[in-house]
Amino acid sequence: MIEIKNVGERIIARLTELNQKQADLCRATGLSNNAISQYVTGKRTPDTLSLYKIATALDVPMEWILTGENKYRKIDTTTEKTEKVGPLSEQEKEMLWKFRQLDTRDQEYAKANIDMLYDRTVKKGTLSDSMNGGTGEEAAASETA
Repeated sequence: MIEIKNVGERIIARLTELNQKQADLCRATGLSNNAISQYVTGKRTPDTLSLYKIATALDVPMEWILTGENKYRKIDTTTEKTEKVGPLSEQEKEMLWKFRQLDTRDQEYAKANIDMLYDRTVKKGTLSDSMNGGTGEEAAASETA
């Protein structure tokens, strides 16, 4: 049986790595300051939903928060889409961070909107320009013209 302890220490360690405070974690997760404080001090262990929110906000697996194992997620970088995209811009990183803060329903809504915009771009024939390093400004300019 796995013994769950030091959850609070791992939360604090990750906050320190990210140069964040408990208040930042409260804002990102929607959890109360009291709840975060109790997790950090070991008075309570997060329930599943709270654990998910904390792990998502701290960008670590739930398993690591509970056990200390497998801190960094393995990301498959071998797919064709990933190879074509290249490194993320600061705007893309910010969007990804915000996306991860959303609950599952809002993530699905955001993805549906992105899929719709992507499909519209494909139909207009402007996708190849943006996939080759364009910023998407060309597509936006063509919409207003």
